[in-house]
Amino acid sequence: MKEVYVNVRENIELVKGSIHKMVFVCPDLPEFLPGQFINLAVGNYEYGALLRRPISVFKHDAAAKTFEIVFEVKGKGTKFFSRLKGGFLPATLFLGNGFTIPAGTKKVALIGGGMGCPPLYSVIEKYKKEGIKFYTYLGFSSREKAVCLEDFAAVSDKLTIATDDGSIGEKDFITNVFMKDVAKIKPDLILSCGPVPMFRSLKALNLDIPTYISMEARMGCGIGACYVCACATISGNRRVCRDGTVFDIKEVLL
Repeated sequence: MKEVYVNVRENIELVKGSIHKMVFVCPDLPEFLPGQFINLAVGNYEYGALLRRPISVFKHDAAAKTFEIVFEVKGKGTKFFSRLKGGFLPATLFLGNGFTIPAGTKKVALIGGGMGCPPLYSVIEKYKKEGIKFYTYLGFSSREKAVCLEDFAAVSDKLTIATDDGSIGEKDFITNVFMKDVAKIKPDLILSCGPVPMFRSLKALNLDIPTYISMEARMGCGIGACYVCACATISGNRRVCRDGTVFDIKEVLL
């Protein structure tokens, strides 16, 4: 974890009025694990939003000293970010425990839902060189909201899409689509990021495969001091920002 200033290199509108991708430059870029997030300040605090915004990392390039985020405009903070054309912002990099893949793993299923899809890209980015096969399943509400597909298609051994309205891919929940394939691909590990209802569906499958999920939560401090982001687990309440964001799906009470 490090306090830095990040420089906005690019701000690209992926979906008009809704989803943006931002590219940041940071000469003092700390080490990163896939699934970790940043806590990004809103305009040096003069914008009237005191709390920083937690956003997961999409891509990370240690050599180029850059990283990227993908976010949806939801409130005051993300609306401010969407309008930035350059400049510097205070940020805390990188937070959370992130995803790790045990040695000897040969096949990994990645299951993403909505804005939980982009953070899964960094998993492939880090581990692809180890010869692991990645089977990526991404679910969206519609074709319009289906972002970063070309990026995932370029690195996944197989990419499968599902949408609520059937406008692209299968018309179904992504967990149902994955379940049709699981016996065929036989993954050694499942990593997932997305909304809680998707996690509930994934947990209900009761698969005998190690499964880890990256939880989302409203956060105050982002460093585990305020307990705003507490989630219920079999061992009591845990802090999403500090004890997670990645948890064993069997531990979390959904």
